[in-house]
Amino acid sequence: FCPDDATLEQKKRYQSELVEHIMNIVLMLGNEDDTHLSSRDRESQRPEGQISTLMENVNRKNSSSPALAYSQKVSNGEDTRDDKELVSLVEACWSKVISERQHMLEESYKIEMSVSRTADVKPVSMADVSPLWEEMAHKTWALYTESEMKKVASRSQIMLEVITSALRSALGRGQESMKAEEFLSHMESHRQRGHSVFENMRTNHLQLQAAEWEGANSQWLRVEAELLRERAVFGPGPGVLLSQDWVQDAAEGPNRTKSRIRRKALRHSKSMLGMLCLRSEESINKAEDDAELKVLCEVSGEVKADEEGGPSTLTFFPVLNETPSTTEDQPSPFSPESCSHTQDCPDIRVILQELHPGEKVKAKMCVVMVSSLRVAEGVLLFGDKSLLLCEGFTLSPTGDVCCRRHHPSSVRDSFISTMLNKELPSATCRSWLYEDIKEARFMRFLLEDNAIEIFMKNGHSAFLVFLNKDHVSAYKRLSLVVPALKGRAVAEVMANAKKTAVLEKTALVKWQKGEMSNFEYLMHLNTIAGRTYNDLMQYPVFPWVLADYQSEMLDLSNPATFRDLSKPMGAQTEKRKQMFIQRYEDVEDNEDLSARCHYCTHYSSAIIVASFLVRMEPFSQTFQMLQGGFDIPERMFYSIKKEWESASKDNMGDVRELIPEFFYLSDFLLNSNNIPLGCMEDGTPLGDVELPPWAKGDPQEFIRVHREALESDYVSSNLHLWIDLIFGFKQEGQAAVESVNTFHPYFYVQKGRIDARDPALKTTILGYLSNFGQIPKQLFTKPHPPRSGFRKEGSSPSSPVPFFFKLDKLKTTAQPFRELSRGPVGQIVCLEKEVVVLEENQLLLWPPFGCLFSWGFPDNSCAFGNYTTEKNFAVSESLCDWGETLCATSPNLTTLITAGTSTVVCVWDLVISKDKLTHMKLRQPLYGHTDTVTCLAVSEVHSLIVSGSHDLTCILWDLEELNYITQLAGHTTSISALAVNELTGEIASCAGPLLYLWTMKGQLLTCTDTSCGPQADILCVSFTQRHEWDARNVIVTGCADGIVRIWRTEYTRTQLPGPPEEPLSPGQDRRERHGNSWRRRLMLCQELSRGQATSQRRYKNNPAITALAMSRTHATLLAGDAWGRVFTWVCE
Repeated sequence: FCPDDATLEQKKRYQSELVEHIMNIVLMLGNEDDTHLSSRDRESQRPEGQISTLMENVNRKNSSSPALAYSQKVSNGEDTRDDKELVSLVEACWSKVISERQHMLEESYKIEMSVSRTADVKPVSMADVSPLWEEMAHKTWALYTESEMKKVASRSQIMLEVITSALRSALGRGQESMKAEEFLSHMESHRQRGHSVFENMRTNHLQLQAAEWEGANSQWLRVEAELLRERAVFGPGPGVLLSQDWVQDAAEGPNRTKSRIRRKALRHSKSMLGMLCLRSEESINKAEDDAELKVLCEVSGEVKADEEGGPSTLTFFPVLNETPSTTEDQPSPFSPESCSHTQDCPDIRVILQELHPGEKVKAKMCVVMVSSLRVAEGVLLFGDKSLLLCEGFTLSPTGDVCCRRHHPSSVRDSFISTMLNKELPSATCRSWLYEDIKEARFMRFLLEDNAIEIFMKNGHSAFLVFLNKDHVSAYKRLSLVVPALKGRAVAEVMANAKKTAVLEKTALVKWQKGEMSNFEYLMHLNTIAGRTYNDLMQYPVFPWVLADYQSEMLDLSNPATFRDLSKPMGAQTEKRKQMFIQRYEDVEDNEDLSARCHYCTHYSSAIIVASFLVRMEPFSQTFQMLQGGFDIPERMFYSIKKEWESASKDNMGDVRELIPEFFYLSDFLLNSNNIPLGCMEDGTPLGDVELPPWAKGDPQEFIRVHREALESDYVSSNLHLWIDLIFGFKQEGQAAVESVNTFHPYFYVQKGRIDARDPALKTTILGYLSNFGQIPKQLFTKPHPPRSGFRKEGSSPSSPVPFFFKLDKLKTTAQPFRELSRGPVGQIVCLEKEVVVLEENQLLLWPPFGCLFSWGFPDNSCAFGNYTTEKNFAVSESLCDWGETLCATSPNLTTLITAGTSTVVCVWDLVISKDKLTHMKLRQPLYGHTDTVTCLAVSEVHSLIVSGSHDLTCILWDLEELNYITQLAGHTTSISALAVNELTGEIASCAGPLLYLWTMKGQLLTCTDTSCGPQADILCVSFTQRHEWDARNVIVTGCADGIVRIWRTEYTRTQLPGPPEEPLSPGQDRRERHGNSWRRRLMLCQELSRGQATSQRRYKNNPAITALAMSRTHATLLAGDAWGRVFTWVCE
């Protein structure tokens, strides 16, 4: 390893240098920061101008390594006198390893080496080490070499597929030589294989590049919309509203209600963006063509030189596309064969954009996605961490994902194929993390058990129909990767699905005891019976509950006000009941599919649902798809009273029931999007739905009263009878005949018939189901038990009388309930076992209520602490860049919302665990205000953020999407307080002494001036949220004059000055035809002043009310003031 004429000192120096070199390789020193020898230049090992003696010696001997030089000496039969040097080198390396890494060796082999290294001891010899350790080292080395051999064998097996043909042919001939033609033939085969590999690599690269480009285009489109929307930099100014339609959000809230309404996104320059994309793609293609042309020219020159010089030069991979094929040989870009082989299909890039970096697809399944009336083919992909649902794709026979534009459908069911959308939509892809999936249920589609509905934590869901009974294997995979489903055996889940009556005893008991409302119980029954919002053929069913749609006031204590719940809609009148019985008896009973039934139509179908919701998007489009346009106005849904009369007595073909929206959503009664529905015969345009007189012309009041009727004592006492008809033992059989409740046989689950071999019969049955609906799954085979009792307020300590039931009897205590010593009360939180009182500029994060967030420090920083110990465990300067923080709120422990002098609403991601802030990052800044943001409110139920500002406006933001919804304009001064009603979605805003009430769409419901003097500005506001149908609910305001004022919504009738001049919509202004108009107003019910309550006199200098809260049972009202005191108000 050193020159033969080297001295002993030089040999030692060479050996020392070589030892250092070997140790650096063995220990991989400096590999973290690219300073390892393998990553450095040879010339950089020494200072400039100095070359390593070892490297110089190695180069002088023309040897690439000492091992290679030694092997060459042995192979040449030279003297191996270097053995001693080799042993000496090994000993030196060994001694150095022990001196520097002895503890690591002992830890790796789990055995002591029985040596002790000190500075005075000579180098350790391998003989000094315990033989047991040496044996362990041999075993470890053997295991390592065995594993490496397996890896080599695996890689060899992969490479073997590339060269196997050439090897087999060479071995088969058994010849030691071959002709030049044969050699060139084999090399050409290898060249083609290499060409294919590199072509695939190039295709993948281009697809990823195109996906990134399209992702950037989509991002720019969002940025553009953000810049041009209302309240944006280049959008209209404050108070100006753009004309945008409203659409129902697909997300479900509590009790599976869908109350979120959002505005359609504006696409300002979609065509321009498309042109930019096209130009960019053209430029990319042109650049690629130029590059290929350059390579072709180079290859052409190379071939010419080769022709001139002979076959001495061989180009193995000249180009990726060596010989472009002619037009006749190239497949059409829209042919099935071209999809899986071309990178030009833009649909594939949609999936690439949703895949996380480095994520691998574990399994693929072909599915049919059902959403409303939309039925589309797609592919379900199981990734490492997420589930991808790709619409507009299919699986090829080889398992490749192909777009539907270029590949035939994989759906073999002829009827489902006819249901697929004829116009192929643009491909879409959605991904959900497994941890975001909340639930998965087995479902039916066209009366067959072949579907799964997946529910997400954010309220969205997906209804998937599987082919070839793949829904079982799909659920198995979900149960293995979804945390919420782990531990569930598929057989057990399927068995439980068939025993719903037994498993739902918990809900039944809760409903009987009054712990569950009628609406909640009915929605629960619909869910386990397989009814879903995603399939209009299986939409949730709710009953008609009222029969009085003409009175000015409803008497909910009179049974005549209600519909007979023991009878189906076809038997509500005796005359029509007898007609249906006669129809049943007129048809002979036979074994084939006879139509012996009372009703040939159903109480729930796609057209019924679409007709009820025709005034809302996307159902207006659904209705037009079903009907081929809008129907005759007189035949459309325009009056509640007319619909009841048609379904209960007038129309023999109408036995419809209601849908859940009749009990929680008022937007479907309004034509907010000004959809042209036509004109009645008298020329009046068809607009909003005509409401009964007791609704006072207000859709929200109709929903409230209708829900109150559903929860009334009469309905609660008789609801079990209706459940027997729809979900129970009167659904079919003799009980159904006796109850006049039989429908056409096609509506029922008939496996023998649905799987009939006659294709025409099967098509007829399925067509009937898709057009007219289907019977829900039968849940009870015995009579449903009635509701046993009702919980009355004040009947037990767990249900005390709410304070707003007896406002005239509210009393307070002389001593404060709680008192702070360091400033005004900022927040009061009523927990199950305690009441938390916080100072100003403090926020209790939800849940588990133990983490405290504080702001308002001189350096604009923020702190996180423990409420119990009153100690901060983290200080963050993340807020410093956003000016002074004036307000903050939080919907949960992982999200924080702040705002202040910067005019920007900041949404932060938090990760807090065990009194430790592990992560705080800005998720999204929300721009829109032009002045300081003064207050915030948030509702996770309605996915809503409300911000108020000195610019005299409030802005509504989507909590999930973090984008702009609309603005609340018209305030006369800066906003001082905000609140959101979690039950109804109503928003209260306070500006000075004025109290405003808004809907989530930004519609002003009412406004009132609460001022009773110059110091009566409202500082805080709160809703009572006991039951959304209770008209006794109130709004509580805390004012600067130290008085708590309680307000209630009431309706007053005003006389119109004269008859209307223009034709009126049947529902929009029908209430004004009688000369009267109802107006909603906020009426002052009670003023609460602690000083006046204790001394019967009002003090002028009472401390301002700065915080309000209600106990969890609504029995106590709590008010905090500027002196840090909290007082309670309760009924005597």
